[in-house]
Amino acid sequence: AVVSTQSGHYGRGTLAFLFEEVDNDTHFVMKKGLKDSEQVKKYKCLPCNESSSTVDYVLESALIKEMNKTTGCGLVLFYSPYCRFSVNILPAYKGLARVFPQLAVLAVKITPYSSSCIQFGAVGTPTVMLFFNSRPIQKMPVTLTNITAMAGYVVNITDLTPSFPLELQESDHEGVELLHSFDWVLLFSVLFLSGSTCYNVFSTAAGKRLLQKFKLKRE
Repeated sequence: AVVSTQSGHYGRGTLAFLFEEVDNDTHFVMKKGLKDSEQVKKYKCLPCNESSSTVDYVLESALIKEMNKTTGCGLVLFYSPYCRFSVNILPAYKGLARVFPQLAVLAVKITPYSSSCIQFGAVGTPTVMLFFNSRPIQKMPVTLTNITAMAGYVVNITDLTPSFPLELQESDHEGVELLHSFDWVLLFSVLFLSGSTCYNVFSTAAGKRLLQKFKLKRE
């Protein structure tokens, strides 16, 4: 579960950039001196057509269109303003867009009736997913909840370098608010289930006898 958005303060030497050679055919960055079986694949995101330091909030219906407009790598966050864990991770996610201006950083608000979560393999909110050349590649581990850990994830699987320091700013918290709503669907489901159970119970012979005894006692 997402539990924190505490920022870290790391220097330039903290993150190790081990990969030196680019394989243009497979779009992976490869480390010199290692066998193919020992390689850790890093996606070649550069050059790209992105130069933005803010999160692009898009409608669910426009997500695929926005992904198709992007070359190289990007991230998409499936979130809900009614989910506490989504709200907790939003400041770090906004900070991620600032330290990786070459990265397309998208966010999609999910409702209980959304289908894009299933389409992209996101089982809940918040889910952060890396996409490469408009195709979803892999999900960011849910245990990465602060800007330092999330930046490290991007560095480990891409050829991008973040700007420093890796820390949150006041602007990252702007507009981040947990909303509350009453779940009418849940209430209807409980009432329907209770009504169906009572009907099925009192439709049986034992239920009818119990109901008859209750009527006699009232008389």
